[in-house]
Amino acid sequence: MVEDRFIIKLNGKKFVKYEGLLHTAHTMGLKSIQVEIVQLPSEDNNMTCVCKAIAENDVGGVYIDYGDACPDSVNSKIVPHIIRMASTRAKARALRDLTNIGMTAIEEI
Repeated sequence: MVEDRFIIKLNGKKFVKYEGLLHTAHTMGLKSIQVEIVQLPSEDNNMTCVCKAIAENDVGGVYIDYGDACPDSVNSKIVPHIIRMASTRAKARALRDLTNIGMTAIEEI
């Protein structure tokens, strides 16, 4: 399980930090993590970026998930970094599967 130092409480609910997912995945044999942009943000799609992450562990497990970000789903300071946020959200979701951590990552909200 993820160490307590990587848990954040927000409005009475617990969330895991991406940093904690990555740390836990490394202790569990993370071999690689790759990200592909599935959809670039544009005016036609409300500036929504979608990324696909593929995480692999050293025993052959492959975990795939997607993350998205748009101006409506991020803090105004993050808007210029929509692609990176979609990437981080995708990686967080794939790492949650790899580590069997059901807790939502704070970066996903």
